[in-house]
Amino acid sequence: VIVADDASTDTSWDVILDWLQRDSRLRALRNKRNGGKSVAMNRAIAIARGRWLAVLDADDWFHPERLRALVAVGERRQVDLVADNQLFYDTIANTVVGSAWPAGPTDWDLTFDDFLFGSNAYETFNLGMLKPILRAEFTRASGLSYDEKARHGQDFLYLLQFYLLGGKAAVSDGPYYFYTQPFGALSHQWSHAARRRYDFQTAYEINKSYVEMASGSVTPTQLRRLKARNHQLQILEHYYSAKDLFDRGEKLASVLNVIRHPLMVGYAARRLLKRYAGVESLQAAAYVAGRSRRRSQENPVCVPGVVQ
Repeated sequence: VIVADDASTDTSWDVILDWLQRDSRLRALRNKRNGGKSVAMNRAIAIARGRWLAVLDADDWFHPERLRALVAVGERRQVDLVADNQLFYDTIANTVVGSAWPAGPTDWDLTFDDFLFGSNAYETFNLGMLKPILRAEFTRASGLSYDEKARHGQDFLYLLQFYLLGGKAAVSDGPYYFYTQPFGALSHQWSHAARRRYDFQTAYEINKSYVEMASGSVTPTQLRRLKARNHQLQILEHYYSAKDLFDRGEKLASVLNVIRHPLMVGYAARRLLKRYAGVESLQAAAYVAGRSRRRSQENPVCVPGVVQ
């Protein structure tokens, strides 16, 4: 286990030092200044020695069988990346509130096209939020790394790079990753006082640069889906900017923002239907999971010595 301390200001480093003395399997590094998740992850990955790399965010946790289960899928399917279903945890309510899509014992290949289709930024969960394990050999041979300009949306950008570099991925329907919701689905409160809303504007600008970079190497459908996600991020920034103004009592400024960016009205209507009318659409990630599962059952992976 490699612990990356990103210039913490509490007693985290003291706790880490204590564990270092007690368990030789633990290593740690400490940043002199806070650089964000991408910087910390890249530093930790650079000194990793294992065959597979598994990332765990600071406020999340693994099921005890997660690594065993995902490595088994990766070896059986001979892929470079394996991700899993997720269980959502509301910190304030102190309860698991559901899974990203229906859980099960199955697994399936995740194509680049399906990854993009399932990365709808409007949805509570999308495939850009997957938490993968990767073959160390692939990351080193390809030069895959986290984008250190990104403070938000790093996981999507990392996965996007993975596919652009020719990676093959599989997903398990088993929910082995416990994801702490930034804003609780039940409690309707932030999980921590330091939490702030997502910076959609910066995410939009970084995503836009990736769209431009990838435009000559992806199919027309893939490019259209990348542009659609970027458009969604821009609409989300307009919506939350208007909401922030309204919450601060600047109602006229909020209305003017809506007038300048009328496309956000469609997103606002979608939220209202979901919240007050109980209208639930099938999440793109769940649709991809179901379709890919059926496809895998029709064309099962057969490996010598493995009982299907």
